[in-house]
Amino acid sequence: MKIITAPAKLHGEPQIESIAPKGDMLLFDIETTGLSKVKTQTYLIGCAFYENDSWMIRQYLAESALDEREILESFFQFASGYQYLVHFNGDGFDIPYLDFKQEFYGLGFDFTRFHSVDIYKYAKPLRKLLDRKSLSQKSIEEFLHIDREDQLNGGLLIPYYYEFERTGDPKAEELLLLHNFEDVQGMLEIPAILKYLSILDGAFTFDHLETSSGYAILTFHLNDEMPVPFERSDEKRDVIVCAEGHMLQISIRMFEGTARFPLEDVENYYYLPAEDKVIHKDVAQFVDRQYRKKATKKNCFLKKEGSFLPQNHPYFQPAYMVEGDKKRSYFELSQITDAEQELLTEYALDIING
Repeated sequence: MKIITAPAKLHGEPQIESIAPKGDMLLFDIETTGLSKVKTQTYLIGCAFYENDSWMIRQYLAESALDEREILESFFQFASGYQYLVHFNGDGFDIPYLDFKQEFYGLGFDFTRFHSVDIYKYAKPLRKLLDRKSLSQKSIEEFLHIDREDQLNGGLLIPYYYEFERTGDPKAEELLLLHNFEDVQGMLEIPAILKYLSILDGAFTFDHLETSSGYAILTFHLNDEMPVPFERSDEKRDVIVCAEGHMLQISIRMFEGTARFPLEDVENYYYLPAEDKVIHKDVAQFVDRQYRKKATKKNCFLKKEGSFLPQNHPYFQPAYMVEGDKKRSYFELSQITDAEQELLTEYALDIING
């Protein structure tokens, strides 16, 4: 077994400290020879910890399959001094894998005594907002512009481990350690992505409204500063969501023309075919019978010219209908500036979430 300890090589300020007290948490990642915990082995465990005012990374490397128990015992002994175990998808793989191994070797290590913090679970709701096909660790690092020297994934590393185990090849060892080191180090920085959760939490306030090229652009002030800008376009709904720094903008294609406001008490209205409009029965009595007829649900509405915005739910009243769109209602653009903050937040979140 080899134990290698070195300072983390951070690209900026660590972002993990918002999750738990830095002296109480241990970040870890494992490398295995496959996914089956029964048929494969753990050959490398890396962990990051805070010591003497700096973040350090320690790696436990098995020089052969016979070292598996030893690296597990060494890691478990070190981990016992911490309260939080931080990982990326560790609830789905790393912890069940190690728990099986400790039980197999009779090591008596109890994972339930720790607070388990899975960065992946926290970040998962952001996939749609940030328009990411994947929220793997490397995908998040790419989004946050965190550069990696390592270009391999866990599966591609397995032949290198077998080569290292067979020959002790220093180049293979270097590749194994580099991949694990950067995975562990990355967990210190990728929690920056969790700041985007504040958008989904509605942590913003309306600033102003402007229009351009048929779009209404709603600008909000974000409570948290976003680490990097992003833009997401939804062509089907004609919506663009972007954020930069403390600014959130939602651009929505307006409907400009004639909208209809349905009247529910149809029995109280008459329809005038020549003018394509309805009038109340109290007024209709003064219109010749040949020019009026009883209103129906299909024609009992009031018309209004103007600029309108779509809404998936009737947040704004009156709610108008637009020909060709049976799924949504519309409201007058002018209502935005007079709306209460809570209503604007609800509307913005509904547009963002689709």
